[in-house]
Amino acid sequence: MDDAEEDYMSDSFININQDIRPGMPMLRRVKETFKKEEKQKEANQKSRQKSIKEQEKEQREMVLNVALGNENKGFAMLQKMGYRSGQPLGKSGKGIVEPIPLNITTGRSGLGHEEVKKRKAEEKLENYRKKMNMKKQAEKQTTDLFKMRLKTKQEQLQVKRDLEKSQKACQQLDTQK
Repeated sequence: MDDAEEDYMSDSFININQDIRPGMPMLRRVKETFKKEEKQKEANQKSRQKSIKEQEKEQREMVLNVALGNENKGFAMLQKMGYRSGQPLGKSGKGIVEPIPLNITTGRSGLGHEEVKKRKAEEKLENYRKKMNMKKQAEKQTTDLFKMRLKTKQEQLQVKRDLEKSQKACQQLDTQK
């Protein structure tokens, strides 16, 4: 045997630090570190790439910042009617200078959904106010009833005391005669 060739049966050929026996379960710590590394790699790739929404927003802003040219049919028609950029619209020159702002909805809701949502929120608030008002009225009624019961109880006690006093007075008068 040559000294240049390593003996595949020796310990130097086998990496003792790794346990690669078939069928042996991988240690939990090793698995967790592999999973953490994979998650970190995925997170790094996601942070490098822009989301589709961000890309769309950038493209939209870039296109909106560019002024219209003569190749646009609507702008060409406006120029034929006497419009010059930077001037207000209208015959008297009292119209708007800036174009109507673009409202973009990214959700899947349709036209008028915001009004319905707002109306439902107002109805919910109104119902809440009604409930709170009813609770206040109920509390006021219970306190009024409690006060009335106390008052009647006090009146009954006073009547009882007056009766006892009058009975004593009658008894004293009877004993004096």
